[in-house]
Amino acid sequence: MTYGYSRRHILYFAGCAGASLLVPRAGYAAGYVSFAQSLTAHPPAGSRYRPDLEAELFGLANGYRAQKGKGPLAASKDFLVAARAHAADMMLHNFMGHRASTGQDFDSRMRAFVGDVTKYPAMAENAARDTLGGAADQAKGQRLFQQWVNSSSHARTLRSLDYFFVSTGVIERQGNIWAVQIFWGKPRDKGLYGTWGLQGG
Repeated sequence: MTYGYSRRHILYFAGCAGASLLVPRAGYAAGYVSFAQSLTAHPPAGSRYRPDLEAELFGLANGYRAQKGKGPLAASKDFLVAARAHAADMMLHNFMGHRASTGQDFDSRMRAFVGDVTKYPAMAENAARDTLGGAADQAKGQRLFQQWVNSSSHARTLRSLDYFFVSTGVIERQGNIWAVQIFWGKPRDKGLYGTWGLQGG
């Protein structure tokens, strides 16, 4: 599944509903960040994060962009906790999508980590899983990535010129994998509503 927004959407929300939509209450944000940090520090029983497959998916993303004549993304750990936590959440609660089991959608999850999301002119997320069995190896990572290539919305995110950075999270359990890639554009020094925020590590 894919989800994203552009600068145009941010400015529309700001004009229609004010800062309350874009800057979360501190307690609400801290609650989700704590949830995410706990999931990444202590993977659910029988599971493990796979940095090797995270690197594989990052390489495949840039390979795909090169095929389409687009510049490469830079790998970043800025949203690694967010990406890994959402992958683990999907695995643990057996769902696919962009709304966490705790109720936050993609926008809310990102606001929990950065506070004023208007610092980011564009953000998006791709999520997928491969639960067809077999070894959780490079070939499985490639098969999962192909799901994104075969989907018009996911492929559009992969090749978009709005994005310059990506954080990739992959978790494995019993040979099955769940993956999340979070994309974003070059952040501004200051957003529309200040610079405070909660960092995910």
